[in-house]
Amino acid sequence: MTNTTSVPIQLHLAGDTVDAVTVDNAVTVSFSSGATLRFETAFSLTETDGTHTFMEPGDPPSLLPLLALHTKVVERGTVTVARIAIRFASGELLEGWSHRDRPSWHWSEPGRARLDIDVLTGGEVVSRTLPGGMPS
Repeated sequence: MTNTTSVPIQLHLAGDTVDAVTVDNAVTVSFSSGATLRFETAFSLTETDGTHTFMEPGDPPSLLPLLALHTKVVERGTVTVARIAIRFASGELLEGWSHRDRPSWHWSEPGRARLDIDVLTGGEVVSRTLPGGMPS
C-alpha cells in the first residue's frame, strides 16, 4: 500500500531505545525493535533544557548532541505530512522535515507494522505498508 496523504502516521516505537547512531554520508538512528531513521539532510534535536540544535549529516561536530540519545527510551513517534517527530520519555525531541532539492529522510519499521516512509525531493511523502504489515 502506498500513502501520499497528509493523515498523521503513528510509528510503532513507544518503549524502544536508541541502540546505535551511525554516521556516513547520512545519519542513521537504530532502535531496539529494528526500526531505523536515516537523515540525508538537516534535522534537529531539542534537548530537555530547551537547547535546539540543527544538525547536518556532513558536519560531524554538529552531531555530538545526538550521541546522548543512546539508550534513551522513546515515548512516541509521529509523521505528519513531511515532518517526523520522535519524542523521548526524558523530554528530548528529534525532528526531520522535507528538503526542496533532494530526499531528506527515510523511516523503516520492519516489525509489526512493516512500514517504510520516504520523504522525497520537494516534500513528497511516500509510505508503504509491506506485505504482512499492519497499517498505522
